[in-house]
Amino acid sequence: MEAILLGSIGVITETSELQRQSYNEAFEYHGLDWYWNVANYCELLKKPGGVKRLTTFGGHLIDAETILKIHKTRQSIFDSKIESGIQPREGIVECINLCKQNNIKIGLITTTTPQMLDSLSNSLKKHFSFDSFDLITTKNDVANEKPDFEVYNFALSKLKLDASQAIAVEDTEANQSAAMQAELICYLFAGEYASTQYNINAINSIETIFSFI
Repeated sequence: MEAILLGSIGVITETSELQRQSYNEAFEYHGLDWYWNVANYCELLKKPGGVKRLTTFGGHLIDAETILKIHKTRQSIFDSKIESGIQPREGIVECINLCKQNNIKIGLITTTTPQMLDSLSNSLKKHFSFDSFDLITTKNDVANEKPDFEVYNFALSKLKLDASQAIAVEDTEANQSAAMQAELICYLFAGEYASTQYNINAINSIETIFSFI
């Protein structure tokens, strides 16, 4: 195995509840009476991308410019919530270290924004450095965000690897499907708010993939 591709920020840290709270505070800031409870936020998480979720939820009620303003406000609120630091998911630091010790490339293959990655990098720096990744992608690297598989093809090309030489790990079934469309073996390391059905490639711990190293 030449590489492990950790897809999506939800694989490396659990932020769903903080993001849900941040969206609700952003709605209030912009004078909207919207409220996302845990149940409907879990449903919205089936569609990757914050702007996509906002558009799905209320795009017919407000214009695209306002949606972008809400998304930007949500990011500012989220940044303040994680300023004091957050925890990596169990086993992530060990996975990164083991890859480095064995000359295995490791990537963070996401289509989130550069701003979100900067915030997470700063908040997780007590645990590990984002410089540990051989490749980090953002939405700026592709024309089509997940669940399109373009970002995985981009990652394989940048790392000069075939799909058979890498394993992917994703946090939702939608994102897992993106990796599988790129012909990668992909394990589902579901986040606490990810709605999942029975999946033979689901894992409860990141340590499960250590046997492939």
